Amino acid sequence: MYPFHGSEVFRFDLSREHDRVVVALHGELDIANARRLRESFAALSDGTEREVIVDLSGVPFIDSTCLAVLLWASNRCREQRRQMVLRAPTRGVLATLAASGLLRAFRYDPTTLDGDQPWPTRMPAAQSPSSSAAELTAAELTAAR
Repeated sequence: MYPFHGSEVFRFDLSREHDRVVVALHGELDIANARRLRESFAALSDGTEREVIVDLSGVPFIDSTCLAVLLWASNRCREQRRQMVLRAPTRGVLATLAASGLLRAFRYDPTTLDGDQPWPTRMPAAQSPSSSAAELTAAELTAAR
């Protein structure tokens, strides 16, 4: 296997249902495809949907660069009076969120969380980001550009 995580194909699939857009991400999310991920989320800014669901069930790995992109997308949604919700994060994604201290920076769809994964089940589905997560955002967004 090639040593860079970005060797796995990255896909960004969109579907719309009523007042929400579902973004299904597939593949490893790392610095090799962070720009493409950011551009894909930026293209969503024209939508009128009140909720953006980010389905992470097809993402085995995410690095800090792409976490910064997700934070940027979440902040952008908030600025547009939209809500971004993470659906079905994998163990790899949850481990990276926990290690980075950003687990509480996102909202989660509680119906898609595995009972074996203790971190997000302790949080309400509509929990707002903590102030410490907001402070981390500026530095991480700079790294994503």
